[in-house]
Amino acid sequence: MPSRSRRGKNAGDRKRPADSGLPGVTLGWAAAACGGRLQGAGAADPIAGICLDSRGVKPGEIFVALAGRRTDGHRFMPAALAKGAAAVLCRRPPSASAPAIVVPAYRRRFPRVKIVAVSGSTGKTAAKEMVARVLASRHRVLQSQGNLNNDLGLPLTLLRLRRHHTAAAVELGMSAPGEIRQLAKMAKPHIGLLTNIGDAHLGHFRNRRSVARAKAELLEELMPGGTAVLNADDPELARLAARRRLTFGMAKGADVQVVSTGVHYAGTHVVLSHRRRRAEIRLRALGAHQAWNAAAAVAAGLAAGVPFPTGCRALAGFRPETAMRLQLLRLGPHRILNDAYNSNPQSAAAALGLLAELPARGRKIFVAGSMLELGAATQASHANLGREAAISGVYALLAVGREARAAAKSAAAAGVEKIATLPTAEGAARVLARWLSADGDLILIKGSRRLQLETIVQDLQCRWRRSRGRRAAGAA
Repeated sequence: MPSRSRRGKNAGDRKRPADSGLPGVTLGWAAAACGGRLQGAGAADPIAGICLDSRGVKPGEIFVALAGRRTDGHRFMPAALAKGAAAVLCRRPPSASAPAIVVPAYRRRFPRVKIVAVSGSTGKTAAKEMVARVLASRHRVLQSQGNLNNDLGLPLTLLRLRRHHTAAAVELGMSAPGEIRQLAKMAKPHIGLLTNIGDAHLGHFRNRRSVARAKAELLEELMPGGTAVLNADDPELARLAARRRLTFGMAKGADVQVVSTGVHYAGTHVVLSHRRRRAEIRLRALGAHQAWNAAAAVAAGLAAGVPFPTGCRALAGFRPETAMRLQLLRLGPHRILNDAYNSNPQSAAAALGLLAELPARGRKIFVAGSMLELGAATQASHANLGREAAISGVYALLAVGREARAAAKSAAAAGVEKIATLPTAEGAARVLARWLSADGDLILIKGSRRLQLETIVQDLQCRWRRSRGRRAAGAA
């Protein structure tokens, strides 16, 4: 293969990505993030993504030359560069001038770092953040930021490992079979935590059983002597086999049992038990479902050598880092539960449960955005969402998105008093402003990320500020 110099003909002829790549992510940034040395390319060159399979490399991506059990990705670097890869991430570049980020065999440099990998249909980001808090009581912890849980985010997280770290908490996402296995091979986790199995991936899988099988790839890739941490209340997870396992949940016999939960505006009160010992935790996180995340984190801590009382104390006052996930906002006398980050049937049901449990001086309003990627379950899932809204005591439902119209129809049939539908989030704030009462209402906003329902919150806040300004001007 010809040498590729920075200014040479081959470098100039390489295909550029069709778009501007990932905002703010350049070869120089990626090299700095992983402590690597950039050669044969410009530090300001943008990248379009990361690829682990040379057969699927797209122009502008970084090809990661992983060394696996069966083959070594370094063999395929010339092919990846020929397809237009912006650079290769490797230990040994194919030539002295090839576009490459040269790093050592990074994960293998830290064999004693105890890695907890978290996956599941819902709750994995909050559970991962709680795991990091528990581990930090006994370890120097690296935590993946936000939900960097794919083949781009996970390598960048692992490449932040340093010699002082003794543990790490990472999140593994999935949209197709085989993805969890690939990510787990990168992370080489000692502990695999699965939060639950739901309908979030049914657009890509036949049923929950097939989702569970794909998630179980994590357990198959655990390091020798590794521990599986599983939700005992989830029938799909309860049947999974593992040599070493710890369980959590309300089920009798769970290693870390959820004894009780209580939700109020200040957060969630949780009582956990383990081997006849009990501990109370007050989380600054809303929702009874957070009790399961707390139990999961404490169980993962036990697997990592953190005693039960220590793990529970570490979670005191925990607040999720990710915005737009059951974030409580004030708008004059009104309260908004901003859960616009994403939605699926299980997380929507949990949010409606919180809406039902929290007191409100006025009425309860639900902005129900479409739940996407549900495949054949789309119609039935949205119809059920509308019925659950009625059971939760919702006074008004605003459906946003084509799929959410089924929720509006079933909510109306179940007795919800006010119903409206919109194709997009635009104009939703005007509808809500007409619905709000003087007493102070509680509004839940939840939908899939693509609908950008957070713009409704922003529009409501702007309208409220303008209204206050007009009232102040009139009073003057």
